[in-house]
Amino acid sequence: MKYYFDCDKWGSVFSVPSCVANNCLKLCDGAFLKVLIYALAQNSHELEGGQIASACGVSESVVDDAFKYWQSCGVLSSGEIKPAAPAAAAPKTEQVGTVRAIDPTAANVGNKLAIRYTNSEILEKTKNDKDLAHLPSEIQTFLKRTINSTEQGELIALYEYYGFDVPSILLTAQYCFMIEKTRIAYLVQVMKSWYEKDITSYDKIEKEIIRASAARDYQNRVLKAFGIVTKPTPTQVEYIKSWQEMGFTIEMLEIAYNKCMDNTNKLNFKYINTILTNWASKSISTPAQVNEEDSKFKSRKADTSSTRSTSYDLDEFERFARGFDLSKAKKV
Repeated sequence: MKYYFDCDKWGSVFSVPSCVANNCLKLCDGAFLKVLIYALAQNSHELEGGQIASACGVSESVVDDAFKYWQSCGVLSSGEIKPAAPAAAAPKTEQVGTVRAIDPTAANVGNKLAIRYTNSEILEKTKNDKDLAHLPSEIQTFLKRTINSTEQGELIALYEYYGFDVPSILLTAQYCFMIEKTRIAYLVQVMKSWYEKDITSYDKIEKEIIRASAARDYQNRVLKAFGIVTKPTPTQVEYIKSWQEMGFTIEMLEIAYNKCMDNTNKLNFKYINTILTNWASKSISTPAQVNEEDSKFKSRKADTSSTRSTSYDLDEFERFARGFDLSKAKKV
């Protein structure tokens, strides 16, 4: 199909470097392209970030990332908003970035390593590695949005330097999308933490996702049972985690919750934890066992109350009665 353009209706026009269309569109983030088009259309060497953000409907941090991206492509010069030299005058190849190698035995390597790739490197790696070729498009399908070159570089780093295979990265991306975490930075953070725990194979990652999903489901059910609609505090999360490890069902937690409300008239995680810890020490794990324990407690309480009640010595009362002179008693 051919497309025709009615140039007479355009009005004023501005120039866009041909290298943008020829070299950058494939990896370019849509928001980054909006920022570039707006900046070039202003025909000014200085613009405010807030002005650009407002005009493009993005945040100022996105504007900053966009300018860094276009500077790395050679389209914009640092510190000024103007087109770079024509494509013919631009270098044919980009300088290959240097990447610090990973020492697998280093502690906390996931938090210390920062890897950056140039656009040429990303294109070259995805072109020459069949495993990497479809990774960006598959990730975008899961996340339902376009990822930029910086994010693509982070995915390549997970594959190339941390040793995660593509199926493992895609499985993690699917899990992140399931829990409504759609930022590549979150995915990278999760996989780096797994690297430090030696969770690097597909099988181990699958087991970890199953474990994490079960823990998340348990936590959500506890919060619902307790009537909590806000995000739990770290302390509350730790309590819930310990209750799951002790093997308590949601039904048992509801019983402990009701006891807490009956006795304190407010939600108190520490109080509930005391109840559950006591049950665990006595191997109480069912509602029937709770009822039995409650009955024993009431029985012991009744016995104690009976012991402490007023008692009479009948022999002493009989001696008193024998010596009592009714004629000397005061008449009422």
